[in-house]
Amino acid sequence: MRVLAFSGSLRTGSWNEQLLAVAVQGLSARGVEVDTWRFKAANVPIYDPDTSDAAPAPGVVDFKARVRAAAGLLIACPEYNYSYPGALKNLLDAASRPPHDNPFRGRVTAQLGATNGPGGTLQAQVMLRHVLAGLGCHTLPGAFTVSRVAEALDERGALKDEAQRRNLEVFLDRFVEELSLRSR
Repeated sequence: MRVLAFSGSLRTGSWNEQLLAVAVQGLSARGVEVDTWRFKAANVPIYDPDTSDAAPAPGVVDFKARVRAAAGLLIACPEYNYSYPGALKNLLDAASRPPHDNPFRGRVTAQLGATNGPGGTLQAQVMLRHVLAGLGCHTLPGAFTVSRVAEALDERGALKDEAQRRNLEVFLDRFVEELSLRSR
């Protein structure tokens, strides 16, 4: 079983990147092969149908190939102004074009999110789930979110709270179970 893991954050030192790393360790411990994609390094330009469809950027071509090679996607998504980042929407738009070449169809998706505020990225997760379903993904119900993340992670980047660690374990178990069911 192979999963493509990436964060929708471009910020250096992102909380979502840190939370993604914790989840990737959990998936690897379950025997899942994880391909971690670095969004910022891909340098994805703004999607423009006049030029992007005919000559997709190398970062988009690479991303699409990695999505195709994976049974599932693990996405860590920040929340900006009660939604998910525009850069992430741009990536999804660019990678799903042209429509007959949409690599997302049939992929199982699981969503994570971390914020230093109280909302746990819940608004962003709902909106992202809507778009992923529209792309043909099988979206895992719910999301694993962390509020006040600066207090939730220790100096090594691990979750401090035992209840949160257990909740993440249950979330990852559900993801692996869904991947197994859909990969048959």
